Amino acid sequence: MAPKTEPILKSIPRVSENARRYVNEVLDYGFHNSTSPGLSTRLEREFAKKFNVNYAILHCNGTATMHSALLAAGVGVGDEVIVPALTMASTALVALYVNAIPVFADIDPETFTISPEDVRRKITARTKAILPVSIYGLSPDMDPIMEMATQHGLTVIEDNAQCFLGYYRNCVVGSIGHMASFSFQGSKHMTCGDGGILVTSDRDLADRARRAAVLGYPTLSGEAGKGMLPEDVRFSPDFCRHATIGYNFRMPEIAAAVALADLERLDELVAMRCESAKLLDQAIAGCSWVIPQKTPNGYVNSYWAYTARLAAGGPAWADFRRRFLSFGGDGFYGAWVPVYREPVFHSLSAQVAAEPHRWPHYHGVLPDYRQVCCPQLERIQPMLMQFKTNHFDLESAARQAEILHRTIASFA
Repeated sequence: MAPKTEPILKSIPRVSENARRYVNEVLDYGFHNSTSPGLSTRLEREFAKKFNVNYAILHCNGTATMHSALLAAGVGVGDEVIVPALTMASTALVALYVNAIPVFADIDPETFTISPEDVRRKITARTKAILPVSIYGLSPDMDPIMEMATQHGLTVIEDNAQCFLGYYRNCVVGSIGHMASFSFQGSKHMTCGDGGILVTSDRDLADRARRAAVLGYPTLSGEAGKGMLPEDVRFSPDFCRHATIGYNFRMPEIAAAVALADLERLDELVAMRCESAKLLDQAIAGCSWVIPQKTPNGYVNSYWAYTARLAAGGPAWADFRRRFLSFGGDGFYGAWVPVYREPVFHSLSAQVAAEPHRWPHYHGVLPDYRQVCCPQLERIQPMLMQFKTNHFDLESAARQAEILHRTIASFA
């Protein structure tokens, strides 16, 4: 399987005509308790097909998807989940949601993705799962991660919130781990405002994830459209509804309508971001102190953002951003602080130490996150720059690239 080559359009609409048509289908049908016009079913079926997996399960957001995945994998009290230190915090927070322990692995300083070598160092007898992140649109090095998972009996859940139609050695990202999570939040390649989808080719994991996402109803399954209770089942006074602990993570049909329309044009949406990234590549060409994220041979980066780091010989991060803005640039984001430095993790460590009787499942096993250090990330994080790629016309993208080039030249 290889990425498709699509003709590059000069511009595309932010909201497609099909999105409006599908939303009207939902509105015309009306809202009912156990029936729908079938757009959620179509979205689950078509998404699974697009990403070369057997099952796709809609969720209300891309954090809920990972929460369900951990529950489906049987991760719980006292288990350890290895996550990258460079990610949006949800990747680690979901481990806390199931009373497990996030363990932070360092990154590769060139690709910014999780370091398989550090993952290997962090595996213990308590480790139950690995949550690698395709950061900024680039897959981690998945082969060694999957080998470690096989060796130690671990579940791998890909966090691909930022990576749609990325590739790793001819495999579409999302088809490699035991499960994979995607986000439809507003900044993502495809969106319906917010939402998410969990994919897998394992029937048992799909069934358990669906039930975790929909209140533990025993009659549900991971098959497309099997996320609602049929009326003939619900009507019985003898029906026991909740076989396992489950949450209410369902996506509304009206959101699925918008997401389905974006899925239909996903190749165009990804291609536009990749073209924006090419323009930014050209803008920094020849500059020794702006170092872009490395995309290794055999990988395809889908460029949720174009990320680079300022190196020795360049200006301070804040000075560079001010100059970029003064020339008319959109601005750029810094990278998230290492997740273990977020106040919630420091306060959790302090609370467990001060009141161990309130946290018996963490006492003696939770790391003191105030002492955690991932040196590769801490070295480069203050100098990372995340540039926007979600332009919907190439003229805007070219203008921002030219401003970046002028900014670099002004410091030279």
